[in-house]
Amino acid sequence: MIGDKNPDRWTGKRIALTLMIALLLAVAPSTIAEDNGLRGYTQGYDWQYIELGEYPQTLEGGLEPILWRVLSVKNGQAYLLSEYVLLNHRMDPDDAAYILSGGDFAKTEMDAFLNGPFLLCFSHEELSRMMDDPVLGRVTLPSAEDLRNAAYGFTSDAARVAYATPYALQNGLYQYGLLHGNSSPYWSRTQHKKASYGAICTKAGGNLGYIRVVVQNEGCRPACTLNLDGIKIDSGTGTKTDPFRLRW
Repeated sequence: MIGDKNPDRWTGKRIALTLMIALLLAVAPSTIAEDNGLRGYTQGYDWQYIELGEYPQTLEGGLEPILWRVLSVKNGQAYLLSEYVLLNHRMDPDDAAYILSGGDFAKTEMDAFLNGPFLLCFSHEELSRMMDDPVLGRVTLPSAEDLRNAAYGFTSDAARVAYATPYALQNGLYQYGLLHGNSSPYWSRTQHKKASYGAICTKAGGNLGYIRVVVQNEGCRPACTLNLDGIKIDSGTGTKTDPFRLRW
């Protein structure tokens, strides 16, 4: 302080101010995006949610916005996972070909579907903001590593449990019974190391197991990465019931 003849007192004030700022930073979420308000999973907070694209979800096949869980926000990109199991689809029709490819997801029927017909769910503007990975394309499935990643909020088996839309159940998706909350299983894109004819997937309680890639009633819970450059939040509070709606 100018004119203060007691330097020790001024030093003490600066130390107290520094400690206060450090405390505020420590309790605030560390993954808040710079301008758009999106953040990834942060312990002690719920996930944030956004709407992107449309897909049949009602019993009658009516189109509704796809609800995405924001797993992470980093370097101007948001990694998203569909909140619901949207459909059932086999990973691939040929066990032998899957084994010979070394479980290469980019060579599966599932990848061809997600980066083919499924892209019709999105507008041209939305597609232009979805990162096009040279191997995985614009839309993929979560890896088994993703589904074990506590930084994404998968801190337990229960955190991996997911539920289907009425449309998915009406069209052949498997559903566990009431004992397991009527949840549904879904694929990861990861080949099982020992049972090479199978891919890792979720089971009744959210634990990870595997199933043959030719199984047709296993669920699909898509994932994608969104480029946040220039994207603003138009409305919503980011909750599951009031997700963010984006402005391009």
